[in-house]
Amino acid sequence: MELPPEHRLERFVLAAGERYGGEVAIRAADGETTYAALAEATAENGRRLTGVRGRAVLVAVGNTRDDLAAIAGVWAAGGVAVPVARSSPLPVMREIADRTGSEVLVTGGPLPAEWRGALGAGPVHAILRDTALKVPAELDRNQAFVAFTSGSTGRSKGVVVPHRAFAEKLAAIQSVLPFAPGETTLQPLQLHFAFCHWTSLLTLATGGTVHLVERFAARQVLENLARPVARIPVVPTMLRLILREVQEAPDGADLAAACAAAGSPTTWIAGGEPLPSGLGRRFRELFPHAGIADVFGLSETSTSDFILTPDRYDACAGTLGDRPSPGVEARVARPDGSTCGEGEPGELLLRTPYLMTGYLDDPETTAAAMSGSWFRTGDLAEWTPQGRLRLVGRTKNLIVRGGIKVAPLEIEAVYSGYPGCHGALAVGLADPVLGERIHLIMAVTGESPDISALRDWGRRHLDRGKLPDVVHRVDSLPLGRTGKVDRVCGHDLVRQRTAQDR
Repeated sequence: MELPPEHRLERFVLAAGERYGGEVAIRAADGETTYAALAEATAENGRRLTGVRGRAVLVAVGNTRDDLAAIAGVWAAGGVAVPVARSSPLPVMREIADRTGSEVLVTGGPLPAEWRGALGAGPVHAILRDTALKVPAELDRNQAFVAFTSGSTGRSKGVVVPHRAFAEKLAAIQSVLPFAPGETTLQPLQLHFAFCHWTSLLTLATGGTVHLVERFAARQVLENLARPVARIPVVPTMLRLILREVQEAPDGADLAAACAAAGSPTTWIAGGEPLPSGLGRRFRELFPHAGIADVFGLSETSTSDFILTPDRYDACAGTLGDRPSPGVEARVARPDGSTCGEGEPGELLLRTPYLMTGYLDDPETTAAAMSGSWFRTGDLAEWTPQGRLRLVGRTKNLIVRGGIKVAPLEIEAVYSGYPGCHGALAVGLADPVLGERIHLIMAVTGESPDISALRDWGRRHLDRGKLPDVVHRVDSLPLGRTGKVDRVCGHDLVRQRTAQDR
């Protein structure tokens, strides 16, 4: 894929408008937009935005037809796009505006009534405030967008991503996971999510159609997949909900059969959180016509640092594979910075040309994220005997039970393969004797699993010290604000249930 001049992201949209003209670029619940119309709307939005060069501009998004033109219009004006969901409460919108120093907000759709008293009138809404405006030092016209990480504790971090890094990462992804003209990407992810950005932009840059889903619902997705769809980007939580719909709905088998008859999707692109091998293999059984691309990456590194492609998925499920994306280097390190050996867990470090500019208004955290020229992901990983990289947890999420350090992902990967399980989450809860006990939250179809059967299942796959002490049955795993499984919410659920049992 040829990169646009200056590696600026709006050029992907404008050049595609010239190349694909009357083809459908975007399909949404509120209508369709051709490539020519998308390019013209982008240019017009850029002309309307004055005085934003190098400044943050809030973009209210909700997966409607004109949202992408609003984002690209900010880029065309030389501004830094800060997507914020239109479903966000007013205090969240205000906090993002204050932290980014945004003076104006644009939107591709209707704004919530709750916001209107905080905004001026007109197509470009002034953000009304009583306090002085502070412009973060990290922002200039070379920055494309600010992505706020969901974070497990405390204040979310604003990741400032430059145009060049993201544009070059798009080219790297295309060389490994090719998109082609005329293909449809069914898009249930929201446009304030970096995963949604790259899958949408790459579709547009290569002449496909982005079919935006306003709000994820498993049945609606399955109905849309009854028509030919090349790919659908999903977080594993969405796969669990789709699996439950197929297994529990009276016509679930018919929905799966309709997808197979349409050969749709060609590929599930899973990312945003680890995909347990058990869940991935179950999808391969239910949808044998569809491949799985398992993607690992961070907003800080412009996403997609490892791409396990569909042709290698069956052999490498549960790992990141044996090689990172083009241009990216990986190593696993001990706390002292030395390199771990095979089978030894350590922090995953990445050296990449696609790195963020930094965390918004937080130079100390930016500096702490680096170890020399290597970016510290905060993920624990290990090399398998086959030379593949496997995630085993987060550096801050290890459960220490009786002096044994246990990676939650290892337990979750085992129990996600238990019959009827469509989601597993392991958390540690303080215990006066063992330090922590292992609590397993399981989302299960049908009757609650027998505890002795669960322990027998675990014994076949785990060391004795890693077996769950307590199992909590739920209908679905607890989710955070971004729609991903949330470990903090899991801790809260376990604490509440434990308190009730006393």
